[in-house]
Amino acid sequence: MVDATVTTPAGTSNPVPFYYVLPPVVLDVSPSSGPVAGGATVTVTGRGLATATSVLFGGTAVTPTVLSDSELTAVSPAHAAGEVSLVVVALGGSATAAGAFGFVAAPDVTGFSPVTGLPAGGTLVDITGTGLSTTTGVTFGAVPATFAVLSDTRVAAVAPAQAPGTVTIALTTTGGSDTAPGVFLYLL
Repeated sequence: MVDATVTTPAGTSNPVPFYYVLPPVVLDVSPSSGPVAGGATVTVTGRGLATATSVLFGGTAVTPTVLSDSELTAVSPAHAAGEVSLVVVALGGSATAAGAFGFVAAPDVTGFSPVTGLPAGGTLVDITGTGLSTTTGVTFGAVPATFAVLSDTRVAAVAPAQAPGTVTIALTTTGGSDTAPGVFLYLL
């Protein structure tokens, strides 16, 4: 802080405090991707965020909710699929996140194999499709399954225990959700 005064031929004003505000620093952005439809709540952590006035996703500005000097949230806007820079604009300047923010299209699950398993669970199921690299969950019916992302086109999941009968397999990514065509049959 410094005292600021104005001097004119008539004299000098009383001092008024003037504060220098440091530019913000972005340390982390979570999650680092969201759906192309927008609506993902993104948490930004760093320093000097208390005076943030906007967050830019590419060229689209949104108004943040400032939680503290070290944390704010912003809701991602709708945007075409791809990566954009994320910039926090505050009174002291702006800061760009180290990594890009990704807008992810909804997944398209096209199939899975095998189509049967035992009620005790444990069957390794290969799920195929597109846009699977940001998978955050796989369910058999309503039961979550253990899974591993193998590529953008393949996810391996372990069928959980279920009663005999048929269930659908659904996959959720940061871009949305999709249900595989057909049903998985738990055999007696």
